[in-house]
Amino acid sequence: MISAGGNRKVTLLVEDLQRLAGFLKPQQRYPALEQLLSRGSHFPAQAESPDHFRFRQFGVEPDGELPIAALTRASDSSQNPASHQYWLRTDPVSLWADMARVVMTSYGLADLNEFERNEIENTVRLVLQEEGVQLHADHTERWCIALSEPLGFGFTPLADALGMDMSDIMPETPESLYWRRILNEIQIALHSNPVNIRRRQQGFREINSVWFWGGGFIPDASRHRVFDTVYSNNPVSRGLANINDCRLKDQREASFVDLQKDGQSILIDWCFGRDDPFEELQTLEDLASCLLERTRSEDMGLIIYCGKLNGWRYGRHSGRRFWRRIRSLAEICTSRFPE
Repeated sequence: MISAGGNRKVTLLVEDLQRLAGFLKPQQRYPALEQLLSRGSHFPAQAESPDHFRFRQFGVEPDGELPIAALTRASDSSQNPASHQYWLRTDPVSLWADMARVVMTSYGLADLNEFERNEIENTVRLVLQEEGVQLHADHTERWCIALSEPLGFGFTPLADALGMDMSDIMPETPESLYWRRILNEIQIALHSNPVNIRRRQQGFREINSVWFWGGGFIPDASRHRVFDTVYSNNPVSRGLANINDCRLKDQREASFVDLQKDGQSILIDWCFGRDDPFEELQTLEDLASCLLERTRSEDMGLIIYCGKLNGWRYGRHSGRRFWRRIRSLAEICTSRFPE
């Protein structure tokens, strides 16, 4: 882990901050966040992606594709996956087609009621059962399957696949033909599902496919517990916390972080929902204000990671850097930072 000064370390990961800041006008201000990022010490966070950063924080350096599915299972299930099981995310998605292409436009079941979700889930489950594969739907937004052997190829991660033409992201290896056939059968079954028929008639998006991705085995736990407490709703951080026996809490509790009970090393992995960006930013501002106050009153160092590989260190004496102008959040998040 990166040192931030102070005996207690708090790491705050906010991977979507730059995206949310894109909604802001210069006159919209968030004093606590601006203080932390303007007077903290910037550093380039050496990670390919936010998920790579999460793995690194737990002392894991995976080779190749990140085992997102296995950690999702560890996050959402009551027990950790066996080491011999190869897991694959199988997430419900929406495809849109025109005369020339088929594009993945969204994922999840957020706008469906419980009955509709069960209908969609059961349709996918039955197709997979015919192939001898069990669907694990421990969470309504993310599903998984377990295989006895690893795939010899990788699927494009879901975040990268969104908005892309399916012809550009479908694997082309001989082994992938089996999985392409399963996808076709799931799409045919979902097309005639009563839920999708109703949604099609009403002009709503259909849940008309799934996407496989994030394949891998559960990683080994770190030799030493790297975090005493983890606040997160992200399945990767939650899965890593579970296999490393960290105290795990919902991210909504982070504003009430108890530094006396939570130990010397704390991770807050802040994942935004799909609500109003200004409400999201205000919630994060309240958390930042709490953490800023703790750095002033206690021997605590703070590491902030805000996507685009940018990080900041903020300690007890960082606020004394009066020569550093306090910039707006919109300005900070559109700046080019030195390496």
